[in-house]
Amino acid sequence: MKKSGLFCVAILFSFLLNAQDEEYATGLDFSQEKYESVPLSAPILTRSFTRLPKSYSLKPYAPTPGNQGNQPSCVGWASGYGAKTIAYAIKNNWKYNKTKINQNTFSPSFIYNQIKAYGDNNCKRGSFIADAMKLMNNSGILKKNEFGYNPNNCTTKPNSYALQKARNNKIATFERLARWDNPYNLVSKVKKAISSKNPVVIGMFKYGRLSGPGDLWTAPTVASKGGHAMVVVGYDDNKYGGAFEIMNSWGTRFRNGGFFWVRYNDFKNYVKTAYVLVDNTGSIPNKVINNNTTTTKKYNTISGEITLKLSNGRSMPSTLSSEAKRNFNIVKATKNKKLKTTYAINKSYSSGTQFRIYLKSKQRGYVYLIGYGGSDKSVNKLYPFENFSPFFNYTNSEIAIPNEDYYIEFDNKPGQDILCVLYSKERLDINSIISKAKYGPSDFVANIKKALQYKTFKGNEVDFNTNKIAFNASSSSYTSKVVPIFISVNHQ
Repeated sequence: MKKSGLFCVAILFSFLLNAQDEEYATGLDFSQEKYESVPLSAPILTRSFTRLPKSYSLKPYAPTPGNQGNQPSCVGWASGYGAKTIAYAIKNNWKYNKTKINQNTFSPSFIYNQIKAYGDNNCKRGSFIADAMKLMNNSGILKKNEFGYNPNNCTTKPNSYALQKARNNKIATFERLARWDNPYNLVSKVKKAISSKNPVVIGMFKYGRLSGPGDLWTAPTVASKGGHAMVVVGYDDNKYGGAFEIMNSWGTRFRNGGFFWVRYNDFKNYVKTAYVLVDNTGSIPNKVINNNTTTTKKYNTISGEITLKLSNGRSMPSTLSSEAKRNFNIVKATKNKKLKTTYAINKSYSSGTQFRIYLKSKQRGYVYLIGYGGSDKSVNKLYPFENFSPFFNYTNSEIAIPNEDYYIEFDNKPGQDILCVLYSKERLDINSIISKAKYGPSDFVANIKKALQYKTFKGNEVDFNTNKIAFNASSSSYTSKVVPIFISVNHQ
């Protein structure tokens, strides 16, 4: 009888665990085409992942986990209520201030009600994370106390006033962290994002059952159910042999107060999509008053470094132009055949010489690389690569061009080639800039400067390094956004 009683208890316990999952909806739709339309994060060097902290958590910035109930709105909860709220709390330095954070959560309905399937007035169908990110990027989002959540109603749409107000809460950008069927380096990329204070919205696929005892999710024997959108809030290399902490949207009775852990290997196998959300910094000019004198603090800063290395590992030495500062904002075409650049590589290299370009951004920002061939006056975009984001999301991040395995080779057309690196505080229309560089009335350098003249830092706001190709720029003007660096490379 005892054995029979224990057996019944075990069956009942198993039934209750499965019923807990059935109590809540999920609501994530998957599309390879939609996922791969989102730019990949910058392909930073492998060594950039080797010095990550052993553990890091954004949980002190997270709101109390909410409950989506029976509405398939997990995408709105993960992207808006979860990731956007966390990013907003980080921006406002509300660490551990749960009251303040909970008072400023963002609305899951603002997202779900606008991106759900057309004609789904009964709230039965899910949505895509990519659509949620695009909505917040292009149109912004309202707070939950401005656009409430009703699990039984998904037809209410924001009016024109609400949409205008939502624009104040746009995110800066978003990126995907891996390819559809290739989770290579996904764990390291998510850890890098989290340790850089960027929440990551994930889509779990065919995960079986999420509910259970304790705070660790284990992979199912038979995978059947999926998908579900959630937010990664932390990681710990020593917990469960290495695991991510995830915030769900099934209330605080789920697992450990609404949070649970997933081992790295299970994460790699069951997470189909991963997006990093980057919020706007919201910087404004700071007025500082000292002794009745008002000054404007230089808040607009940007810095970068470029290195050219031969295939044997040696650097290609360069010299800073003596007129770099004076000519920085001059857009007039040069009368000489040789174009004036910021730096010049000291030595001429023969055709067939192989080299690699390393671009480093010392802070978050956008980086572009344009190549100019002096022999045929060709202009080409060298970076970002196709389907990659121009955004450098991490401080002191570095990429290699063409990549860590291959080199650029000088062609058989001798002459003065020019590399133009654009460091920017905002996204640029790189195709428009290239078009103006190709077809403008002046030379390549002058055409680029002309295209950017209203966004470029002033020459006296930029400090150039004389020992290497590097700079630091700072300005009190909100219009200063871009630093163009021109590098002359001669080959014979």
